[in-house]
Amino acid sequence: MSNILETIVVDSECIDDAVYNNLTKRLTLFYKSGGVYNYERIPRFYWAGLFNANSKGKFINANIIGKWQYNKVG
Repeated sequence: MSNILETIVVDSECIDDAVYNNLTKRLTLFYKSGGVYNYERIPRFYWAGLFNANSKGKFINANIIGKWQYNKVG
């Protein structure tokens, strides 16, 4: 872990980008609709899984959405 914030472009019909904060373990998802959601206390393991997933959208749906506390921030 060399950076506090890491970003990946998500090739998904609904999601543009994902940002992970290594200090707070916050995953921020930026939706194409303009919505921005912070998912709290996401273990780095899930960020690595998202980073390496062939389908980022499927990974997010299976492992993040509905499974972790979140706040809509935008």
